[in-house]
Amino acid sequence: MAIRNFMKKYLIVGVGILVISLIINQQRLKNKEEILGEKLINEPIKIGAIYDLSGVSADIGKAFLEGTEIALGEINSQGGINGRNIEIIYEDGKDLAAKPSVDAAQKLINVNKVNAILDISYSGLGAMQKLAEDSQTPILDTIDASREIASFGDWVFGVGIHTEGVGRQVAEFAKNELQITSAAILVGKDEYLLASTNSFMEAFENLGGKIVIREEFVIGTTDFRTQLVKIKNSRAEAIFFSHLGEGGYGIKQAAELGFKGYFLGTDPMSIADVSKVAGNALNDKTFFALWRNFDELTDRQKQFAEKYKQKYGKEPGDYMFYNVLGYDGLMVLAEAMQNSELTGKGIKDARYKIQSFDGLSGPITIDETGINRDPKSAIVMYKEGKIVRYK
Repeated sequence: MAIRNFMKKYLIVGVGILVISLIINQQRLKNKEEILGEKLINEPIKIGAIYDLSGVSADIGKAFLEGTEIALGEINSQGGINGRNIEIIYEDGKDLAAKPSVDAAQKLINVNKVNAILDISYSGLGAMQKLAEDSQTPILDTIDASREIASFGDWVFGVGIHTEGVGRQVAEFAKNELQITSAAILVGKDEYLLASTNSFMEAFENLGGKIVIREEFVIGTTDFRTQLVKIKNSRAEAIFFSHLGEGGYGIKQAAELGFKGYFLGTDPMSIADVSKVAGNALNDKTFFALWRNFDELTDRQKQFAEKYKQKYGKEPGDYMFYNVLGYDGLMVLAEAMQNSELTGKGIKDARYKIQSFDGLSGPITIDETGINRDPKSAIVMYKEGKIVRYK
């Protein structure tokens, strides 16, 4: 009987110890979860940004950075994303070339462990596609949107300038307004430039125009005389010159060689070096697609320009379009993050729900293919050394 009572007491004590141990362990676990949760809340959300900061189009990259920084300040001052601030880690995609951009993406994904990447390097996107898929890290091209980007799968998106739309717009202007029937192509070996050029060619030929010659060059080239002699001899009425800032040299040299036709292009024609080098050779002969609000800002864009001036101590100037695209890129990404659980898949899926987003550059909709299809542009020209709206 005594043994039985002893065993009963022993069992009760053992159960009591077990219960106490479970309670203590549960409390420890709860405390650990609270600490981890608090740590997570205090940790910023990391976003990578690959911009050309030192190459031939560094002015564009720096303008994107400035716009992104203004958006970053607004988001964090309003509580961030679900209470967490955003941190931007910038990497240099020099010359918008593939290798430095892919190297930057690898670092951002594997070392910095970013949640998503903003990018303006069209050339690197194809190679980044597999990196994005394998790591489930969404990549948002903030300067471009094209059929090719749409083909890169679910992890690469484009919310910038609709490449095919711009090429078609310039082709229609050349054929219908300038009454051009023949054109030459001079294009840099860059994926964005090739895509916009191919769009121009397709649309121009569909309208009944003829491409009489096509020449390509390496990015950074400053001597185009060999190609230009061939183009002059082709009797083309215009040159569609697709470049990343080198165009000033080509236009100046074309004028020196006696080319009398028009020069056509897209937004890089507005880069400062173009007018600095080509000078008067641009006037009344150079037409291109540029941001539709470059000379007629909306009220909201005027407010942005004032914020820019307060932050940087200067006017936005000729690169305001790129400031605006840099701003919109982060804002679109933040919207997707706000409506997701901040996993790669969650952010990716939420971006497909971006519909008629109130972007600074205009409404932004990401369609089922992952791109925005707005060229965001109007036809402009050089007149008396200035860029003015055509008519």
